[in-house]
Amino acid sequence: MISALIALISLGWIIRDLVTAEEPGHVWWSWAGLPRLFENQDIWVTGLADPVIALVCGAVAVTAMRSPSAASSLVAAGAVTVVLRGINLWILTEGWLGHYDDLDVHFQALLSAGVTVGLGGALLLTAAAGRRPVGHSGYGYPPTAADEEPPRLTTGAAATAFVLLGAVAAIWVAWEVDFFQEYGWKAYRTYLTGGEQAVGSMLGTPVRWAAVAFAVLALVAAVAALNRAVFSRPLGLAAGSAALFWGALSISLAIKYDTFDKVMDAPLRTQLSLLSSGFFVLAGAIVLAVLARPGRRPYQYQDSPQGWGPAGGYGPPPPSHPPPGW
Repeated sequence: MISALIALISLGWIIRDLVTAEEPGHVWWSWAGLPRLFENQDIWVTGLADPVIALVCGAVAVTAMRSPSAASSLVAAGAVTVVLRGINLWILTEGWLGHYDDLDVHFQALLSAGVTVGLGGALLLTAAAGRRPVGHSGYGYPPTAADEEPPRLTTGAAATAFVLLGAVAAIWVAWEVDFFQEYGWKAYRTYLTGGEQAVGSMLGTPVRWAAVAFAVLALVAAVAALNRAVFSRPLGLAAGSAALFWGALSISLAIKYDTFDKVMDAPLRTQLSLLSSGFFVLAGAIVLAVLARPGRRPYQYQDSPQGWGPAGGYGPPPPSHPPPGW
C-alpha cells in the first residue's frame, strides 16, 4: 500500500539515525532543533517531519483498508506528506549543501524525498479516483463496510475539536507573526524556506515551514469539525498528533535547560512559550482521545434485500393501504 511505503521510508531513516547516534536520545534532541549539540555525530538525516509522516501514514496504512473514511484518510496522509517533504526537494538542491554532494547519504536523501513526494501525490490521486457514491461498491456487488458513509462526529466531539484545534491554529499563527516582527522578513524567509543555519539535517524541515503547515492543517481540521465533514476525523487526528509532538519537543527543551526552575523570573515571551507548549500537548491529547472514539452513523431509510429500514438492516415496514372492505 502506498501509505505503508511512505511510512517505511521515514521509519527507515529514523532507524538509520538511531543506529549511528552515540545515544538514541540524541535523535530526539536533533528533532527538537539541537543537531549541532553533538559535534562527533555523523550527519543527521531525519527531522521533526519524519515521525509525523511515519505516524500519520502508518496509521492510515493500518486502518484505511476497512475504514468507510478511507478516501479522506488518504487525502490527509497525502497532503501531510507532500507539504512536509516537498520543501526538502528545494533544500537538497541548494548551493550551501554543495559540501555534501560527494556523500552517498545526500543522493539517497534527495532520492527518497522525491519518491516520498511522488507517493504522496499518488495518495491524493488514488483518493480522488477511488471515490464512489455512498452505498455503491461498483461491479454490481453489494456495498461493503468501506463503501458506507463514514460516521459523522458527534456534536460534543465536533465542538471539542473545533475549539481546541482552532485555538492551536491561532497560537501557531500568533507565534509566526511575533517571529516576523521580531527578526524581519530576511530571517523569517531563511527559517521558512531553509538555509544553512535553519536546517540541521538532510531531511530537516525548516521550523517556520513546519509551523505554518501545522497551523493550516489545524485550521482546516477545526473548520471541518465545525461542519462535521466526513474528512474531519482523519484531518483532526493528524493535526492533533502534530500539536502533541510539537508541544512535547518544546517542553523537553525547557526541561533540558531548566527553564521551568526560573520561569517566574523569565521574560514574558518565555512564559508564553511554555504555556503554548503545554497547551499544545494537552489539546493534542484531548483531540486524539475524542476523535478516536466511534462517531454516529447517519440513519437512512432505503430499500435493501433484508427489508425496509436503515441500509442493510431491519425496521418498520412501509405503510400500506388497508384491504378492501376495511
